[in-house]
Amino acid sequence: MDIEIEPLVVPESLDAPGGADFAEVVRIGNEAWRRESGTDLHDDDPQELLARWRETPYRVTRAILARVDGAIAGSGRIEIDKTTSQSAEVDVSLAEAHADGPVADALFAAVDALAREHGRSVLQTWTIHRPDPVDDRLVPPTGAGWIPAQDAATRRMRRNGYVLGQVERNSVFDLQGSYDAVDRLLEDALAKAGPDYRPVWWAGPTPPEYASGYAAAIARMSSDPPAGELSTEQSAWDAERVFERDTRLADAGVLMGVTLVIHGPSGEVAAFNELSIGQDRTRPTDQWGTLVMPEHRGRRLGAIVKCIGLRRWHELVPESPRVSTFNAEENRYMLDVNEAVGFVPASYAGAWEKRLS
Repeated sequence: MDIEIEPLVVPESLDAPGGADFAEVVRIGNEAWRRESGTDLHDDDPQELLARWRETPYRVTRAILARVDGAIAGSGRIEIDKTTSQSAEVDVSLAEAHADGPVADALFAAVDALAREHGRSVLQTWTIHRPDPVDDRLVPPTGAGWIPAQDAATRRMRRNGYVLGQVERNSVFDLQGSYDAVDRLLEDALAKAGPDYRPVWWAGPTPPEYASGYAAAIARMSSDPPAGELSTEQSAWDAERVFERDTRLADAGVLMGVTLVIHGPSGEVAAFNELSIGQDRTRPTDQWGTLVMPEHRGRRLGAIVKCIGLRRWHELVPESPRVSTFNAEENRYMLDVNEAVGFVPASYAGAWEKRLS
């Protein structure tokens, strides 16, 4: 088999030179995640990925593709947060005919080389798995959750030097169903939080008065949520980075809804939740970050941001059928909130890490 590895240049648009290759890479990636998860929840929109992969003052993406007999057989990429020094997010996507074998290994080797070129030594990536029960299970060091030990995704990760550090549950909420549980939970949570905590919600660009506090909360997503045996590295966020992200995503047709809880006496952002959808408002909604600051935990703030976000989002985007979210299997508090609201498991993700020598 003749495998050719070449750079994938992020085009100016899908109609520009390189646009067809980019679109094919996105198609292969979507097909792979559908095949491995059994759902279409995680499809990427090419226009949105163009916006996310363009280099910014804060992030850079470098991508490659593999050809077999001239046809694209898979791709790989690293994403680097420029405000960190060691880590890189990695993704390798493969056409079904090459889901496990020499094309995968060639792409992983090329991704290692890309990471070294950019001075990165800690690689992290995720695999997606169906929720179907199996006898042969791989359990992470946390002891919480499992993934199949012998499917193609697990085999290629272990063969290429990655170690399972955590399992995440992918859960979905039916946006077209009942909101009775949401309303009950919100009422109880607001009573528990008390008058010192004030919810705020918006859609679209971040209001300037909340940008700095929101940025500080986003930065905590890189260090505060349960990470299992994965390495963590603090990312830096400020108001300008929030505004840059807002502009870039809006240009790609992405709509975001954000819920905050403000602690009145200090003015701090005590909790937040983010929901996002691409240009096609009939697609599933993605939940991005949800976090309660450690100093404000124990007051049901996670339930507040979750419930207000779901309620307001359904009013704003009534066509979206469901919300998809990921939570660490050891994050029992957030899973309890999700289950009380009505989220149900859809698939499971393995979180993997490799340290380069």
